[in-house]
Amino acid sequence: MLKEKETSTDDLTAGEEFYFQWHITERCNRACKHCYQNGIPGTELALPDLLTIINRMEEAVRKWGKKGTLSMTGGEPYLRRDDLHALMDRIDRSDCLAYYDILTNGSLISESETLALARHSHLRRMQVSLEGASARTNDEIRGPGAFESTISAIRLLKDAGIAVSVMATISRFNKDEIPALIDLAGQEGVTTLALERLIPEGTGAGLSDQVLSPQELKTVYEGIYQIAVNGSPVRILLYRPLFALLAPGDPTVGALCSAGNNALTIMPDGTVYPCRRLPIPIGNVLRDGFFRIWYGSEVLWQLRNPANLGGKCKECDLITQCRGCRAMAYFTTGDYMAEDPQCWR
Repeated sequence: MLKEKETSTDDLTAGEEFYFQWHITERCNRACKHCYQNGIPGTELALPDLLTIINRMEEAVRKWGKKGTLSMTGGEPYLRRDDLHALMDRIDRSDCLAYYDILTNGSLISESETLALARHSHLRRMQVSLEGASARTNDEIRGPGAFESTISAIRLLKDAGIAVSVMATISRFNKDEIPALIDLAGQEGVTTLALERLIPEGTGAGLSDQVLSPQELKTVYEGIYQIAVNGSPVRILLYRPLFALLAPGDPTVGALCSAGNNALTIMPDGTVYPCRRLPIPIGNVLRDGFFRIWYGSEVLWQLRNPANLGGKCKECDLITQCRGCRAMAYFTTGDYMAEDPQCWR
């Protein structure tokens, strides 16, 4: 067994880091019920253009005096496996892109693939998705066989010494199974667990009835927080909007939305969004470059200014720790500066 990679880059602060979420394809070999994509793949850039985007990332973070971090995803990024590895090889040679994660459904991970992944020096971890601790719950959302496929991928990756993260999307489908999912992640040797909220967009637009009420979300978050601070078997990532409501004095809990602050999303054709869950085009990196987008987008300037927030978010005393989820506001009210509709305050 290879020794699991260790890195101090997990400790980058928001001031040190600039994050790119990069979708190299929207094609996928699964059809998850809650997907934020609409299931209609768009234009994909060829590898030379993708490599140009990496050059522009480097130019931007160097001028900003930051370290760049990336998540490369899809769709399913392994549907472009050769291009994915070519991008990884290029980033491995970078002196200012600190690390990257690969976000995948895990269905195309084999033992030989884990050996190929283990040679990449800047790969921090692989993220796969599970929606519950049982095949019944997970496969209701992700399709038949998805649970066993994902567990197999986790084990193969761990055996190769590659750190694995699990992401789950919280909804009424699985809210009662989150504690069991945390236990399962611990049993499987998962490094970190990220818990996101269901946002009714894309394919998931028809699942508005599965979005938790504010009180339901509070109950789920309180349970997660208690597990996290009382010997959780896996590190639970709590730096998400609304978690700050649970423990305002705990610096490890809650965070501002990164949209407009220290992150951008790049789509397969080079279109840039503030966040993948806030799909408002603000430019194209090949045409405009990151500087023109970052400093010239009115949407980003709106997001940066807390005075533009609406409803109870505007007057909240936690405005330096939590400004709600702008995507949840957008897909619920049509206004991305409205109050977060799941806030229980």
